[in-house]
Amino acid sequence: MKIGNCIKLETYGESHAPFIGMRMEGFPEGEKVDIDKLQAFMERRAPGRDAMSTPRFEADKPEFKSGIADGVTTGSPIEAIILNTNTRSGDYEKTVPRPGHADFPNYVKTGRIPAGGGANSGRLTAAMCIAGGLCLQALERRGISVSARIETVGDIMSAKEEGDSVGGTICATVTGVPVGLGGAMFDGIDGALAQALFGIPGLRAFEIGNGFACASLKGSENNDAFAIRDGKVVTLTNRHGGVLGGMTTGMPIELRVAMKPTPSIYKEQKSVDLKTMTETTLVVRGRHDPCIARRALPVVEALVAFTVFDAVVAEEGNVAYGPLSDPKNVVIDGNVAKLYPELAKNAIYVIPSGEENKTIATVAALWSAFAKAGLGRKDCVTAIGGGVTCDLTGFAAATFMRGIDWINCPTTLLAMVDASYGGKTACDLPEGKNLAGAFHPPRKVCIDTRFLKTLPLKILADGKAEMIKHEVIGGLEHEHDVSGIPTAEELRRNLGVKIGIVRRDPNEKTGERIKLNAGHTVAHAIEKASSYSISHGEAVAIGCVEEARLAERMGLAAEGWSDELAARFRCAGLPTELPDGMTFDSLRPLMKGDKKREGNTIVFALPCGWGDVRPTTITLG
Repeated sequence: MKIGNCIKLETYGESHAPFIGMRMEGFPEGEKVDIDKLQAFMERRAPGRDAMSTPRFEADKPEFKSGIADGVTTGSPIEAIILNTNTRSGDYEKTVPRPGHADFPNYVKTGRIPAGGGANSGRLTAAMCIAGGLCLQALERRGISVSARIETVGDIMSAKEEGDSVGGTICATVTGVPVGLGGAMFDGIDGALAQALFGIPGLRAFEIGNGFACASLKGSENNDAFAIRDGKVVTLTNRHGGVLGGMTTGMPIELRVAMKPTPSIYKEQKSVDLKTMTETTLVVRGRHDPCIARRALPVVEALVAFTVFDAVVAEEGNVAYGPLSDPKNVVIDGNVAKLYPELAKNAIYVIPSGEENKTIATVAALWSAFAKAGLGRKDCVTAIGGGVTCDLTGFAAATFMRGIDWINCPTTLLAMVDASYGGKTACDLPEGKNLAGAFHPPRKVCIDTRFLKTLPLKILADGKAEMIKHEVIGGLEHEHDVSGIPTAEELRRNLGVKIGIVRRDPNEKTGERIKLNAGHTVAHAIEKASSYSISHGEAVAIGCVEEARLAERMGLAAEGWSDELAARFRCAGLPTELPDGMTFDSLRPLMKGDKKREGNTIVFALPCGWGDVRPTTITLG
């Protein structure tokens, strides 16, 4: 039972097990946690607090096992449990399913009816509230608030006196939301909200904005007109509920859910005995809420907060700018280990420097090092080094025990702006570069500019090639000096181009992410033709210029564009011409080994101008 994209939430346990729990991976480091405030939030959901809830009393006090130290999140997975201290399993039938519950499909699927509903029990919503309560606090610091209220509900006390139950509807509102959270189609934040909220037992319907009511309106009645207020674009109405095309508009997110009447009622109901396969009647025993909608309020807030914060973290990129603190299970580049021995003292593996070591043999050595260090599914490794170290460690982490977490601390400019973010991990094969790999985004990227001060100028220039490529893709300002060491703010702005693209197309499904391959089809061929004596950055600079020239020849770019681009690369101390003996035509056979090849055709990401990179299919012959 796991949801989330950047932040992964898993709940576990059963209603009548010793405990229930939650594990949340990817929660940002350094977030302050107010435990008293969290406990007050948990109390709103806890049972046995008034006459309109179940008499079963539980403290619902989280016991944190990891992820929080001295009231601050550490970046490690946050895990907490809640003890079940007031269970009465004898109240439940073993072979007669309760109408309205998951007893029947559970029996067919597992051969038993779990006491109290087991993993389907509303008891597990307490674990959801731990995660959601932490997200609520993190959102509040970002100026985003989440609230829920009962919109409609039946006569609870009358139903209780009759041994019956009632349902209700809940409205939730999120304010302070920035524009652009979420994505198109299946990446929409409305879909993510629906998925999370349908994890609440008893929730039967979801709508956002005016929901089902829009079906009876005309377009002119349903559309929200745009206007300018205080220098901001707003809509004069909010029928769309703050989401258009799966993305937030900056207006409040407004949604509504319907909770069914509690299925456990004390009236006699018809059922069957699954053991004897005979019809029978059933009177449910135990302690139950006459209305679950009231106690679902904080659960709705919790899951809405989790979903919104997950989208916020995706937007922020989970990139930290500053020194890496107390790294664990370190894998470090050999050259970096010599320069920074304090980071290497507890390393579990030192990767020999150089592209020639980016092999499956090194990945196998990393697997062995992980096993010898006793790493398990809940552990995390830290990569400290350039692109080779990042790629190899990420790939090894992706495939060890079917995937463990990793933190990426790039030490070269090239790795900071290229390999650090995006989740592409790989090793080279004799047949080509990066042919074996996996998408496995790091838990966190740490950009520490101190490493740039010890880089040779040639290695520094390699990273500038990728920065200029991002200038082209994002249409960034490109008049500033690129001869020195970039600042943290310049890195933040430049890496933002890649973060935005990866967020919109994390697994190269929409075609957006292919723009990041600008210049790379030719560049990878140059690297292989030179037996990697030409560095990746140098190859990217030449490749971008060669592909810009191709765009000119095809009439996709204005005449002189390639010269303008070449001048920008030269300002960073990078080559822009193919080496003697190499031509575009001579590189064609090597381009056929590119990952984006289909038969004799290949998709180039042609740089056609500032802010204009076009995926273009070309036959190589």
